[in-house]
Amino acid sequence: MYRPLPAVLFALLSSALLPCQQGDANARKSGTIFKHEVDGLIDVLRDTSRRDQASPAAHAVLGSDALGTAKILVAMGHCHRRYHIGDGPVVKPSIDYLLQQRRADGSFGDVATTAWTIDAFLRMDDKAYGEEVAAARRWIAQQGGDAPSFAGSVTAMLERVQADRFPQHFGAEAAARAHELVAAGASIDRGAAADTLLQLVVCQAANLALDKTQAGDGAPAAWSPTQERAWSWLWEQQEGGVISMMGQPSEALTGFALLALQTKPRAQRTAEQQATIVKGLRWLAGQQKEDGSFGDSEVNYVTCVAVGALSRWQDPSVAPVLQKAQRVILGFQNIEQAGYGRGDRDYGSVGYGGSQRGDLSNTHFALETLRATGLPEDHEAMKKAIVFLQRTQNLKSVNDLTTKIADPSQPDAVVEATSGDDGGAAYYPGNSAAGYIVRPDGKVVPRSYGSMTYALLKAYTLAGVKGDDPRVQAAVDWIRNHWTLAANPGADPALGKEAQFQGLFYYYMLLAQALDAAGIDTIEAVETTTSKSGGPNQTVRKVDWRKALRNHLANTQNDDGSWVNAENGRWMESLPLLCTCYAMVALERCQ
Repeated sequence: MYRPLPAVLFALLSSALLPCQQGDANARKSGTIFKHEVDGLIDVLRDTSRRDQASPAAHAVLGSDALGTAKILVAMGHCHRRYHIGDGPVVKPSIDYLLQQRRADGSFGDVATTAWTIDAFLRMDDKAYGEEVAAARRWIAQQGGDAPSFAGSVTAMLERVQADRFPQHFGAEAAARAHELVAAGASIDRGAAADTLLQLVVCQAANLALDKTQAGDGAPAAWSPTQERAWSWLWEQQEGGVISMMGQPSEALTGFALLALQTKPRAQRTAEQQATIVKGLRWLAGQQKEDGSFGDSEVNYVTCVAVGALSRWQDPSVAPVLQKAQRVILGFQNIEQAGYGRGDRDYGSVGYGGSQRGDLSNTHFALETLRATGLPEDHEAMKKAIVFLQRTQNLKSVNDLTTKIADPSQPDAVVEATSGDDGGAAYYPGNSAAGYIVRPDGKVVPRSYGSMTYALLKAYTLAGVKGDDPRVQAAVDWIRNHWTLAANPGADPALGKEAQFQGLFYYYMLLAQALDAAGIDTIEAVETTTSKSGGPNQTVRKVDWRKALRNHLANTQNDDGSWVNAENGRWMESLPLLCTCYAMVALERCQ
């Protein structure tokens, strides 16, 4: 999804951007870089164009064609000299030449030429060419696809910044090429000069943007010591970007580890670290099966985790991988094509894969994956998923399902399960890992619990259900009434203390993802105590959940940087690697 340049900057950069230190070749240089090279190229392009040397498109025109001329004007407008229409004969012949290239349909040639011409007009004089710019933009919109731009080029460069790689490094080859082009004089290659000049000016702009961010303008994302310790521990668990279990590479654990490792801003990773992460991503992408899935068992879960890691990889080669994964996840949904009708309990859900029973845990992962691969929130798959989401919610206004389940207290017996009305959610309709409430009529209500209620809130948000919707408000009310970081709330006390801690780190991840996605910054937590008279006494406490979760995870982190669920290892939370990944993904949402 496109984000404006400042948002990209603040997401990518942090306090690790250090000023240049004397003698440190890898430290970033501050200020305007490549001044000499930029000035030299502009001088020789202008001098030779006035002398009609090296094939200018017309007398005093800086480029040899419309594309090159537009790029040169864009570069001149953004460079440290800030050329504009007021510079008269330096730029006016080139502007007039571009105006002459305008076609009846509003374009100036192909998409790239038209896009750079728009940039050139706006940079030289943002008011004088409004009609031409508007018509050219309409033409580009009709063509579809992405058009190049100076801002986009700067953003792309900033996304490549690492802890030891900066614009000065990215422009080094272009700087050397500029010296060769300037030395060529009257035989300069104008096309190569245009591309080189533009690249150098992109480097200038990117470096100045880094200066601005380092100076404290805006609010760059933080990377805490807690996260750094966790990242360093997790880094030691991989080999070549891959995580193995019992001597065998694991697609699921590799996917989760790569997702967690990529929570560290790219600007703070070294080139070596980034290369290792890319190596792991390439390995992971190579494990995809022909149908688009990953893994040999629990394939929905493994596929979703793989997509979570791969969708952050800014490489064109990953696009077909993501689209194949989207198709297979859509195929997992329990809908008409799989023989389900709207009246069936599992309609709209996704399970572990194939024809398996659906559940809220797999469904929220699936919806997240579908959105990450480009499926819109109003897609039919999302609407059908909402039918299932409602049936997991203990909310009578939207959930009237009664279903048979295995009696939790009597082997070989069945009992009717029905909905409660507290607004929280269970694992799937009629089933809860937190236990059951037995009603006087013998029917049971699956208990709502923390991780599934946050999964419900997250899934509703992904499917486009807004914050003022009664279903969302009911889920948030449950969260307010059960706010805690000490346990995964909602478990039946009769199940014992251990039940409170099952899936604890999974709970932390979902809590952060759901509240962040729903745009909730503060929880008005309801605390109930017993008054002196013996009755309930309720108070409301405002909680900055991001700060609270950051502090809690910092205080519970092991000395080596990892986390583990020492109270209940159910659902693989006896593995420090999995708990650490959950915690790192949660902390990313706590900025």
